[in-house]
Amino acid sequence: MINFGFENLNLHRIEAGCAINNIGSINVLEKVGMFREAHTRKLLPLKSGWADNYGYAILSTDKRK
Repeated sequence: MINFGFENLNLHRIEAGCAINNIGSINVLEKVGMFREAHTRKLLPLKSGWADNYGYAILSTDKRK
């Protein structure tokens, strides 16, 4: 999907985010080569209350896996 975004849609940057306790999502984002760029406090409205969020991104110029 990342390659499609860069190669077919000519995107410069792709972003993603996930709750900081969502280890599975963190592992996937890092496995595909995304970099953690932010920790935003109390961004995600969950049933249990507001949760912190990690922001990830990858640039078209970054080495992709």
